Amino acid sequence: MIQVFALNFLKQECIEDYLATAKELVEKTNVLDKGCLKYELCRDINDPLRFIMHEEWEDKESLDSHLKSKHFLELAPKTRECTSKPSELYILESLF
Repeated sequence: MIQVFALNFLKQECIEDYLATAKELVEKTNVLDKGCLKYELCRDINDPLRFIMHEEWEDKESLDSHLKSKHFLELAPKTRECTSKPSELYILESLF
């Protein structure tokens, strides 16, 4: 299993736009992307401008397919417009 943690740091004035776009991305990914086990947006309870997209994929091929999907290519750039600095991306392989 592959897990992804994408940390996003938002501009205060963009939170509503970010949430609307991220919600659409989460909904489409969970329905359309084969091999998606979990795709959810979380908010840091200690920092309301820090969000984490938590993903679980059956395998690397499923993740790669998602990154090429129409909805990801359309919506991900819109979420990046709302960030105050580059995202931190962690792609992990479950071992045990």
